[in-house]
Amino acid sequence: MKYSEEACITEQFKREYADGIESLIKKREKAAEAVRESRDILSNQDKYRAELCEMLGFPLTEKRESGAPHVKLKKLSEENGYTVYRMHFTVLDTVTVTGLFFKQDGEESKPLIICQHGGEGTPELISGVYGSTANYNGMLERVRKLGVHVFAPQLLLWSDKYNVPYDRKAVDARLKRVGSSITAVEIYAIERIIDYFEGKPYVKNFGMVGMSYGGFYTLFTSAVDTRIKAAVSCSFFNKRDAVTWSDWTWQNSAEKFDDAEVACLIYPRSLCIEIGNKDELFDYREGIDAFEKLKKRCEKCGTNWIELIVFDGTHEFCRDDAPLEKLAKILFGE
Repeated sequence: MKYSEEACITEQFKREYADGIESLIKKREKAAEAVRESRDILSNQDKYRAELCEMLGFPLTEKRESGAPHVKLKKLSEENGYTVYRMHFTVLDTVTVTGLFFKQDGEESKPLIICQHGGEGTPELISGVYGSTANYNGMLERVRKLGVHVFAPQLLLWSDKYNVPYDRKAVDARLKRVGSSITAVEIYAIERIIDYFEGKPYVKNFGMVGMSYGGFYTLFTSAVDTRIKAAVSCSFFNKRDAVTWSDWTWQNSAEKFDDAEVACLIYPRSLCIEIGNKDELFDYREGIDAFEKLKKRCEKCGTNWIELIVFDGTHEFCRDDAPLEKLAKILFGE
C-alpha cells in the first residue's frame, strides 16, 4: 500500500466517536432517571420487590426451597460467654457456603445478626482470627458484644493470598448469560442461611451489618428478605452511575433501581446508612445526594426509619457504636 500517515491523524475521529458514545450514555441516563423517579416504589413494595428479584436473576426468581438447608457444623472454640463454630450450608445443588457462627451461651432466645465482609474479606478477617481486622475496625466483635448471635458468611470476595483463584467479574458475566448473577446467588445463599436459623429456638429476629461489598449485600438482601428487621450498610450507598462496577450493574437497571429505590423496599424496617467523608473509593457527596433522593421518596411515609451518618473516615467500618446499639435494641424489642 502506497498511502501512509501518522497515527495522530485519526485521533480526532476517535475522539469524536468516544465523545459521541459518552453523549449517548448521558442522554440515556437522564431519560432513565426520569423513568425511575416516576415509579412509586412505596405504593406497591411486593410488586417492585419481585421486579428487583427478576432483575437480579435466578435463583431469586424461583420459589425458595422449603425447609432448612443441609448443614455441617464443627465446633472451633469455647470462648468466654460464647462458642465459635464453622458451618457449611448447601444452598443450591452444587453450591456450599461456609462461614463462622458465634453463638452466645445460654438457651434464651436472642437476635442473630449477619455480619458481612467486603472485598478481599473473610469471616476470619472481620472476626479477628488473624489478629488485625484492618479497615473493619473490629466490626464483628463489636456486634457480638451487643449480646447477639453473629453469623459471618464467606462470599466470592477473598484475596489472592489464599491460592484459590477466581475471577468475580467473569463469574458474574457467565451467570448473567444464563439468567442469573453472582449477586442473586449470594443473596439467595444468605436467605437459606436465615432459613436454617429461623427454625432454631435460640434465635429471635434477624439483622444485618456490612461494609463495602458487605454494605452492598446488606442493602440488597434487606430489600429482598423482609425477615431482616434492621440493617446497617456502611461504605456503599451511592449513585450507581457514579460507581459503574460490572457486578453492580444489570440490563436497564437505570430505569428501575438505584440505591435509593432499593432502600425503599426496606421500609418500614430500620436502615442506617454510613459513609465516610474521606472514602477513597466512593465519593461521599454522591452518597449524600442519593440519600436526599431517598428522603424525597419518603415524604408521605416519613423518614424516621432511615438514618444517614457521615463519619470522619475513609473506606472503613464506622467506629461509632451508637448505630449498632440502636440496631440491637430494635432486634431485642426494646
